[in-house]
Amino acid sequence: MAQVMGMPQSAAQTLATNKVIRNTYLLLSMTLAWSAVTAYAAIKVGAPLVPWWMFMIFAMGMPWLIYANRNSAAGLVLSFVYTGIFGFMLGPIVGIYASIDPRIPVYAFATTAFTFGGLSMYALATRKDFSFLGGFLLVGGLVVLAAFFANLFFSLPVLGLMISSGVVLLAAAGMLYSTSQMIHDGEANYIVIACSLFGDIWMMFLHLMRLLSVFMGED
Repeated sequence: MAQVMGMPQSAAQTLATNKVIRNTYLLLSMTLAWSAVTAYAAIKVGAPLVPWWMFMIFAMGMPWLIYANRNSAAGLVLSFVYTGIFGFMLGPIVGIYASIDPRIPVYAFATTAFTFGGLSMYALATRKDFSFLGGFLLVGGLVVLAAFFANLFFSLPVLGLMISSGVVLLAAAGMLYSTSQMIHDGEANYIVIACSLFGDIWMMFLHLMRLLSVFMGED
């Protein structure tokens, strides 16, 4: 009797999980396309680089605002505001690397797409729980942030490369963590997860460009 009664609940949970996954990737694809449009617009109009402190306030503050409105239509609107401005802010950086060597953004994009696709398929196929990465992401993020502020004073190229490498690693871990949330967190919100994956993808892409520019002898 308990087994029979448990089947509808299990089926309902599976349907709910599949709905979160579907909505997450739909919103993610839309926001990535939107940010690509705004980044391209920034390059075409010759938008200036945004001060680092302004970008950090925006990049840290907007996700909290989206989280606070995650269960309303405002959260969906804010996700497009966030990703659109994000793309416009980072467009000039992409333009700089493209002007140095057009292969840099192409290689970085291909590597990011391959990594994201591979990690997503692995997490979805194995259904492993990567919630244990939460602590690593928190501590790693604080370490990278501290190293970033330290490098503002010391301006060490080696430290800059270490920071970029750390961000790429954290972005990959974040992709696994967020994908795992879609599967195992019964209260997962697709808007929050999509914006989290969006940030991971963009950060990996930007810092891969930084690393590639060094390896290709252009930095």
